Amino acid sequence: RISSYLVVLDRWKPRIHPHAPMVACLGDVMAACVTVFERWYNDTHPPPKSDGVLFSASVMNCFLTRYTAKPEENQLERHIDGANVDGSVILALPTDDPFDGGALRVWDGKTKRRNGASSSSSSGGSDVLFEYDDMRPGDVVLLDARVWHQALPIASGTRWALVLFLKVTSHVSRDDAS
Repeated sequence: RISSYLVVLDRWKPRIHPHAPMVACLGDVMAACVTVFERWYNDTHPPPKSDGVLFSASVMNCFLTRYTAKPEENQLERHIDGANVDGSVILALPTDDPFDGGALRVWDGKTKRRNGASSSSSSGGSDVLFEYDDMRPGDVVLLDARVWHQALPIASGTRWALVLFLKVTSHVSRDDAS
């Protein structure tokens, strides 16, 4: 199996059930990823100071994915995470089988350079391409809604990632509700 699910949308067809041992093992990690995402999302999507709105995230889907050097398991083609996904988290996990390759490319349409990422123009447009080629266990990439990204092929070894698809909702903070 290439992916094991911790959280699955009820309306997913065909119905996939969460893998209970994985939930027990990674549930706290998943919750920490949501907290990090919420902090980032609130920092990058600030509302006007006067309205006191904060954003919170809930997990739509969460799964552990394995990439191997086999042709059908070595990469994930360029994609977005779905029209109803408001944001995503990709967490690099440890492996006992070190891998070569497997960089994560992100097209975000912005022109600024980010720390820890190289940038260059993509071949079909003016997007700037960020390539994270040295993700270590514990490194995380936070993606906004409808951001194109791709896991490049690994040449050897095994790469593991925990992926969360999130739904964002807004609410008035308790401090400003009075």
